[in-house]
Amino acid sequence: MNNEEFFEVLLRWNLWGNQQLNIIPRTVFSRIKPFMDYHGAIVIQGPRRAGKSTLLYFIIQNLIKEITPEKCLYINFEDYALSSLELTPSTIQRLLEVYGEKVYSGEDFFLFLDEVQNVKDWHRWVRTFLDTHHNNTVFISGSSSKLMSSELAGLLTGRHVAFETLPFSFRELVINQGHSIDNIYIRKNKNAIKGLLAEYMRFGGFPEVVLKRPINEQRTRRILTQYAEDLLFKDISMHYNVLNMKILKFISLFLAQNSGCKVSIRGLQKVIEAEFGEKSSTTTIANYIQYLEEAYMCFEVRHFDYSIKRAIRKPSKYYMVDTGLRNAMYGSLTSDRGKLLENVVYLYLRTIYDDVFYWSGKREIDFVCREGKEIDLYNITYVSDVNEISVRELEGFVEFPSGKVVRKRYLITWDFQRTITYKNITIEAIPAYVLLLQSIDPLILPEWKSDS
Repeated sequence: MNNEEFFEVLLRWNLWGNQQLNIIPRTVFSRIKPFMDYHGAIVIQGPRRAGKSTLLYFIIQNLIKEITPEKCLYINFEDYALSSLELTPSTIQRLLEVYGEKVYSGEDFFLFLDEVQNVKDWHRWVRTFLDTHHNNTVFISGSSSKLMSSELAGLLTGRHVAFETLPFSFRELVINQGHSIDNIYIRKNKNAIKGLLAEYMRFGGFPEVVLKRPINEQRTRRILTQYAEDLLFKDISMHYNVLNMKILKFISLFLAQNSGCKVSIRGLQKVIEAEFGEKSSTTTIANYIQYLEEAYMCFEVRHFDYSIKRAIRKPSKYYMVDTGLRNAMYGSLTSDRGKLLENVVYLYLRTIYDDVFYWSGKREIDFVCREGKEIDLYNITYVSDVNEISVRELEGFVEFPSGKVVRKRYLITWDFQRTITYKNITIEAIPAYVLLLQSIDPLILPEWKSDS
């Protein structure tokens, strides 16, 4: 490509090239905003199509309230014109030279590198750029959590901060649909809010799905199925040179079907060998699950134990990044409402706690959530009345080896709110829609009671 062709690529994507976009704010921006003048790399990670590019544009729109648009350079490494090239650091350098010649020659600009994992050795270039441009900020987006492991941590230690952008949270969906999240409004309109939650559990929160109203189920399934295929065959197969795609796809479907269930590598090995009639390696299976995690298809939840040695002997649980994606991958003949509600609650809890585990004894705790040295316990149950609550949902709170570290015990319901005393233990029963509409800042739940 010559310089004019590179310039055409930049014109397509930058606001100084008359790019017009209707940007929807994301909650995570409130966490990014204090770092807008950070002299280093700001990393934005998340799955494909979750809104990372839109978030970068929203950041640019906020920056150009105080600076000229020409001081922001956005490079999209998934532009079709670049797909025929072997993307290397020299590609980034060429684009910067064209930008300097034709748009802005100063050094005080903000650089945005979108889907940067497509560029070989990009992290080395970023480190060199930051070492030679001490006052610049580089915003980086990528669809692999590996950005924070071998590629980033090694070369940019102390020079980067990272944020996650996932599909819309339930709170973001409710606000986007024109509803207030004021407690009084929620009480008066709880049926509409619960209807949105049922829809959210069914279709998830990917922007392309939920922003087009009314939601068409057939269209949604096709879009989400394609997302899953792109994730497997582009983000994983090409990046990791996967040799056995049928096993990888089977594992992804197995984890989707068994969301929230205990999964052991050896148990999965037996299932695969029975399904395909061929030997499989536990190492390969573990690697494939790791690839799915790194590509943001699912998240691992480990067993909680005060002993690390005992904890690692227990199987893990896995939750999908989006319930709509899960439903598109695994067309269950039943509603799976309990599983889907549990998955949605997990996605919320992982945004407000340092760590999320599960615990299993004779009974279980769905989520053991750690914030500093304190622990909150959560069990999830799809009930709307006290008489529907199973004793086993309460017994886990009693059996959990708490000591003095447990701060609160929550029973998350479909639509039942009350303080329960069970065997001298206080448990707060809270509707899921109340929990999910709270801020991602430290959890402070409203005092009002539901009408049920």
